[in-house]
Amino acid sequence: MASSAKRKNARAKPKNAIKPKPAVRKAAKKAMPERASIRYAFYILLLGSIISIFFFPYLYAEGIIGINAANADSSIGLSFFFPLVVFAYMMAKGKNLKQIIIELGLSKRAMNRKALAYGITVFLAILLLELGLGAFQAATHISLPTNVRQLLGGLPAYFFAFAVIVAPIDEEILFRGFLVPRIGIILSAFIFGILHFLSYASISEFIAAFVFGLIAGYAFKRTRSLYSTIIPHVLVNLLGILALLL
Repeated sequence: MASSAKRKNARAKPKNAIKPKPAVRKAAKKAMPERASIRYAFYILLLGSIISIFFFPYLYAEGIIGINAANADSSIGLSFFFPLVVFAYMMAKGKNLKQIIIELGLSKRAMNRKALAYGITVFLAILLLELGLGAFQAATHISLPTNVRQLLGGLPAYFFAFAVIVAPIDEEILFRGFLVPRIGIILSAFIFGILHFLSYASISEFIAAFVFGLIAGYAFKRTRSLYSTIIPHVLVNLLGILALLL
């Protein structure tokens, strides 16, 4: 009887057992992977963006749409590919949507005065470099040719709106939020420059994108906020499009 009572007491749960703290339970909940339905939705969207990159040029080849619409729509598809591949990859690695947003520097907490100050500073630095380069070309009569006006001049209006509002966010998610912590500022800026060189076949566009990538990468490293790079990217694209249209 005595031994049976001891075994029963041993199996009984202690009254003063330590319960997990709410913060611990919350942290464990945050660490859970994203739901399968959301992961698959991102995978499908990623596949759709890849298809669109080639689908619109195909429509142009078949004579269904014009060259300007094909270039605009395939470029938009490529732009959507950038964030989608980042989110899909990080979800496949077991991160949930909230963790990804925080890691990329897109949380509400990352939208602060420091990020705003760096964003404005980066934009002013790029603007000063552009003005300095223009003064150098005027003084030395050495021009750096660019194909931007020829390539973008006839594109539809929705593309320009997209280039100002959406494209900077897409590009910053990949090149600064994702690549800078993994491969560094210089290499991510170089890849960013190569992308623009392939898009415009212009060495001046490569230099401009590479320099922007260096400065924006530094700003992201200092702030851990992607808003510090999205802000100047939006403003730079806006100025470029206004210069193109006016």
